[in-house]
Amino acid sequence: MSNVLSSLLLQVVNIVVGFIVPHALIGTYGSGVNGLVTSLTQFVSYVQLVEAGISSAAVFQLYAPLARGDDEGASRVVSAARLFYYKSGVAFTALMLALACLYPVFVQVQGVSSPEVFVLVLALGATGFLDFFTLAKYRALLTATQRNWVIQLASIAYKVLYTAVVLVGTFAGVSVVTLFVIAILPIVIRTVILVVYARTNYPEIDFSADAEGVRLDQRWDAFFLQVLGAVQSGAPTIIATFVLGDLSLVSVFSVYMLVANGLQNAINSLSQGTQASFGDVIARGQSGVLKRSFREFQALTYGVTGVTCGVGIALIVPFVRLYTADIADVDYIYPLMGVLSMANVLLYHLKTPQGLLVISAGRYRDTRVQTTLQTVILLVGSIALGAAFGMPGILAGMLLSNLYRDIDLMFYIPREVTKTAPSETLKFMVLAVTVCALVAAPYLVVQPPCAGWPEWALSAFLLALWGGLLTVALYRAFAREQLSGLLSRAKRLVRAR
Repeated sequence: MSNVLSSLLLQVVNIVVGFIVPHALIGTYGSGVNGLVTSLTQFVSYVQLVEAGISSAAVFQLYAPLARGDDEGASRVVSAARLFYYKSGVAFTALMLALACLYPVFVQVQGVSSPEVFVLVLALGATGFLDFFTLAKYRALLTATQRNWVIQLASIAYKVLYTAVVLVGTFAGVSVVTLFVIAILPIVIRTVILVVYARTNYPEIDFSADAEGVRLDQRWDAFFLQVLGAVQSGAPTIIATFVLGDLSLVSVFSVYMLVANGLQNAINSLSQGTQASFGDVIARGQSGVLKRSFREFQALTYGVTGVTCGVGIALIVPFVRLYTADIADVDYIYPLMGVLSMANVLLYHLKTPQGLLVISAGRYRDTRVQTTLQTVILLVGSIALGAAFGMPGILAGMLLSNLYRDIDLMFYIPREVTKTAPSETLKFMVLAVTVCALVAAPYLVVQPPCAGWPEWALSAFLLALWGGLLTVALYRAFAREQLSGLLSRAKRLVRAR
């Protein structure tokens, strides 16, 4: 619960920061510069994929020695991860230099020179550099020992300081390059917090132990799936950069994706806090616990997803209207974009419980073909439909890829991991879609006035309350056992505290 709550708090902070920072950038430097930063940030995240698979493989390989109290075995795994990270760090540094040189050749932004873009790329890549050479091995250990909350609290501190730097810098009118160079400082502070905590609380772990003979067996399988996952999450912005041909439209697209990703990541906090718990249960062979816990986790995730996406569909356009009220250089109001972006979040999270077990059970190799096909559907669909229909077409490609993966995992996980019936998952999917529609439809039909943030916040609260009551009523009718299990867990938690 500590992991879930801290993860949720981090996502709330990310959402707030995600709205404040772009608004400050657009207001000070214009939509073009905001589109540039958004595009560059996505490219940097792709370069960071040189470490893909190391963390997932290391965390999975740590479950067994940690479960049996083997400090020496755990030390060797962590040390092996450290060596892999160092090699990846060298590759990351070289690729960042290449990106800094090549990006200005292909993308030009009015008011930002090529040397300034070069420095901006390196400043945005500072987080990855510090992760590779100082932090990553500690993060893997903290994740495997279910202390994600430490990582998340340190990230919250970083986000708050980073936002403060951006606000002060934009208010003072410094150049965008100077702004992001100064913003490196909060990254250093986050790194120091995590390194000190890990060294202090795990004295039994030798981070420089002899790692000879230790192989992160699933590294390349995890690498493959993580690369494809990053392509799926980042490709829409990259495709928009080149298909739309206008960085101002990329800025519009990024605002809708900002809202969608914020809600998507908020729901993700449920899985981020429980991944290691499921991994531990699977490592111990506790099939009964796995079935019961997974059914309840499905019920919780789908319930939250249905309510959240219903509220999102109803209120995303009023939100964007208020958020961009003082921005005149581009029209940000696209109702169809709002509906499609929220529908994509819904389809994305219909596969979240099953996707969590793919990671917890280390089923990287078994799912490579399916994940590859999902990525192909996204790329081909988004490029083709984006060229034909613009921003809505890109989102349509995303919808198709998530729909395919929902269907695939609905059959794969019950057959290979949980040994349950696919119809159980289908039932909760239908309930989530039903809740989403019943939450959003009345608001869209009535369309009450939403002239300011207080009215918007009140509407969000009332819709969420209505959605929660609706979910409980439907679960009492169609998922009484899972509802009872979740309520029992809540009561035990309260008593334990």
